[in-house]
Amino acid sequence: MIPLEYRLRESVRLRRTAEGSWLVVSEEPLVVLAVNAAAARILERTREGASVAEMAQEIAVPDEQIFAVCEQFRRRGILDVTRSMHGSDHAPSVTVIIPTRDRAGDLGQCLGALARLDYPRDQFEVIVVDDGSADPEAVASVTARHSARLLVNGSNRGPSHSRNRAAGEANGEILAFVDSDCVAGPSWLRELTPYFAWESVGAVGGRTIGYFTDTLLDRYEEVASPLDMGPHLILSAEGTDTFYVPTCNFLVRRSLYGTLDGLREDLRVGEDVDFCWRLRASGAYLIYTPEGTVRHRHRGRLRAMLRRRAEYGTSEATLHSLHRDKEKRFPLAPAPLATAVAFSAAVIGRKPRLLPLCLMPPLVDGVRRFLRLRRNGVGVPVERVCYSVLRGHLSLLYFIYFHLVRYYLLPLSGVSLFVPGVRRLILVAALYSSAVDYSAKRPRMGFLAYLAFYTAEHSAYQLGVIAGSIRAGTFRSYLPTVQRNRLCAVSLPAQNLPRR
Repeated sequence: MIPLEYRLRESVRLRRTAEGSWLVVSEEPLVVLAVNAAAARILERTREGASVAEMAQEIAVPDEQIFAVCEQFRRRGILDVTRSMHGSDHAPSVTVIIPTRDRAGDLGQCLGALARLDYPRDQFEVIVVDDGSADPEAVASVTARHSARLLVNGSNRGPSHSRNRAAGEANGEILAFVDSDCVAGPSWLRELTPYFAWESVGAVGGRTIGYFTDTLLDRYEEVASPLDMGPHLILSAEGTDTFYVPTCNFLVRRSLYGTLDGLREDLRVGEDVDFCWRLRASGAYLIYTPEGTVRHRHRGRLRAMLRRRAEYGTSEATLHSLHRDKEKRFPLAPAPLATAVAFSAAVIGRKPRLLPLCLMPPLVDGVRRFLRLRRNGVGVPVERVCYSVLRGHLSLLYFIYFHLVRYYLLPLSGVSLFVPGVRRLILVAALYSSAVDYSAKRPRMGFLAYLAFYTAEHSAYQLGVIAGSIRAGTFRSYLPTVQRNRLCAVSLPAQNLPRR
């Protein structure tokens, strides 16, 4: 059973043409799809939300076929997806694994939270792995007080070795990884395990949010932590995208974990990314859901936070060497790209007279799309077309400037010593990308404070990427791949839809 529910977005409408076919019209994003009657019936059924199981039963087709159709529409911005409540009582046996080192106090709170889980107590066990703590007696005392099993490494072997060792001792059908500096919510397992009712699911990750909220750094981490994957459900199997879920809040089938030989023990950072990519390459689905939350005690000092971001960056070159199919993908969108080039040229050359040229690509793009819609007999208000086109152009500008700040800030700073205009481009890119993020994430701090953290974080990560690339002898992770942009697509054909 596939435990997913799909819901039609409010901006989408279905219209039958004079020829008897069906059109799906979405104004945001601007998408028009020609579909058959069966697909239209599925979409209409999702208007108030419908589970895959319900639709499969009503239409008398397999779950997987309904899922494939709904995923086509979800990828085009037509449907939203959430967990279905059907099958929510699925409660497999679970082994919770906690690697720890020198965190007896945090470990006590972590174990205390697990004791309060809303999950059958006879269906989960807890294994703590002491990875070379300076005071092993303190760890042993805390573990014994909470009746958890304890494994002790003779020396520090790293979290991958610790998790692999515990996995070899586990009895549960599902391995649930959580860090000792995390506190799980009462419904942690109850909200994540139902996804395993679907046999194609190999692993599920829940949301990781900040534990502290007092300082400016705490508030920045609330919206910018790399451990927080956001408020929307994500699922993917094989593919060239870089989707993964961090192991601080991660459930995986024990059988599949063994088949994949667990985590790579030679990786001290990026091991979770590597494992998720291998899991997806095996054909299993990886799911991230904003449910099943744990609260994470992030590093409370700026220097420690920046050091950790740099450590994350060092793994990029190694990961891209191990997984050559993973690429940084840039959309091939000629009109929005022309807007970005014209605007950047005006900034670098300090020539305001070039700014009107930035209006030409979206104007031409908007007219072309509006006329194409009219030729297809689709009535979309001109202001909605203009809004969608402008948003698409500004989105690509953000995408380019974000990656410039994320990966090229330091090299461009060197170039700016010889080409002063590049300094202006750096400033505008940082201001624009951070302003977009600030507006979307709404952190509880002023913009200037956010900009300072934002710039420092990306600079630290970038230093790590450069250092890791030099150490690995390859800058392959910097090589982008261009693909056709499907944002604001019009008249896309529907494929592989049931015709019953």
